[in-house]
Amino acid sequence: MLSPKAQCSLADAKRYFGEHLAVGEYYMQGQQLRGQWYGKGAADLGLSGVANVEQFGRLCDNLHPQTGQRLTMRQKTTRSNVDADGAEHERANRRVFYDFTISPPKSVSIAALVGNDRRIVEAHERAVTMALEQLQSFASTRVRKDGQCTDRTTGNIVAATFRHDTSRALDPHLHTHCIVFNATYDAVEGRWKALQNHDMLVAQKFVENVFYHELARSLQEFGYEVGSRNVGDFQISGISKELRDLFSKRHRQIDEKTRELLACQPEKADDNIAAIREHIAHKERDRKIPEIGLSRLQAHWDGQMTLDQRNSLRNLIHAQPTSREDAKMVAGRAVAWAEEHLFDRRSVVNEHELWRHALGCARGQNVTLKDIQAVTSKRDYIRDVKHVGKVTTCEHLQREWEIPELRTCKKSSDAVSMSLRWRMRSKALSRIAAVQRRWVGPVLSGAIASMTS
Repeated sequence: MLSPKAQCSLADAKRYFGEHLAVGEYYMQGQQLRGQWYGKGAADLGLSGVANVEQFGRLCDNLHPQTGQRLTMRQKTTRSNVDADGAEHERANRRVFYDFTISPPKSVSIAALVGNDRRIVEAHERAVTMALEQLQSFASTRVRKDGQCTDRTTGNIVAATFRHDTSRALDPHLHTHCIVFNATYDAVEGRWKALQNHDMLVAQKFVENVFYHELARSLQEFGYEVGSRNVGDFQISGISKELRDLFSKRHRQIDEKTRELLACQPEKADDNIAAIREHIAHKERDRKIPEIGLSRLQAHWDGQMTLDQRNSLRNLIHAQPTSREDAKMVAGRAVAWAEEHLFDRRSVVNEHELWRHALGCARGQNVTLKDIQAVTSKRDYIRDVKHVGKVTTCEHLQREWEIPELRTCKKSSDAVSMSLRWRMRSKALSRIAAVQRRWVGPVLSGAIASMTS
């Protein structure tokens, strides 16, 4: 799962490093696992290797981590609002950073930590790196010059990653916090600017599927059997729901708090329950317990399991990995499935949506994201330069245009959407006309010549 959360409080952001990120790493027998700098932007700022609290704090203050000079233009961190009663309240005015948390399914955490398979932890870290590489490619910044009101892709982030191995309830919970600071380098303007994360959030499910696919591939190479699911997460076969629930105490705590809140405030039952749960998760949590070695944790976990559950963990790896299909064949079939799935509902889609669903279709199989992107790059899609990443086909665009109701725009948002479709339809018709001239022209010329001879 990939879950983002914006941190707007400067004071909380600075406490974040010491209280939540630099403690609670238990895997190495009580030795803290240090956070690591990540991203092209971080490299441009001279950041690499272990993240330290001084550099982290300077970035929270919107300062260059090496020189201490201001990094981006916005410096005012608070603003004052007046409510209906005339009372003045001070609120955050700048996002300090975004916390993108990446976590595998519960069964993976159990196999890695309770089952003590170090290979899975390493596979998790590799999959996180590949997911962040894709997330970074969607980084952008706002352009508000010369009457422009748009976003420009920068493709660089300043981030620090911190791996955790347990939940607040000391259950096995492998996950990585990727702290993405609110800064990105705009090469066109030659300066650091605030990060625009809109495209990163739109591509969230694609990035999540990159993580799932790479992790599932590694698990199958290790000999684990992965349950097949095209949408959402997956589970390792052989780890029962009862065992997953046993080590999901934190999840049950949040469920209980949510039920209590809704019982006291039933009017919130129609609100976004996921947002309510997230708020409770961050508000109602115990402090982390530092310096607990893996041996103590494993004894703690082992004491909660039955004999049958312990035996099931020892017998998870059933066989060595079998031979795989040719990657090009798998990629072609997966992309064809994604096209059918998406274009059946919409005529214009983001190309990363095709990649996402193709990865879901081929989850864990002998195919990489590059294999899938190679297939879509050779497809005869129609692309629009004003909306980079949007694709369609002649067939699906023409089919939509034949629906009379779609020719009438009732809202401004409809007009923008139809403007995009009109340009892409014009491209489609021009392409069809070019093909017709290339093939029909010589045929007609030959027919005319035979008639006049």
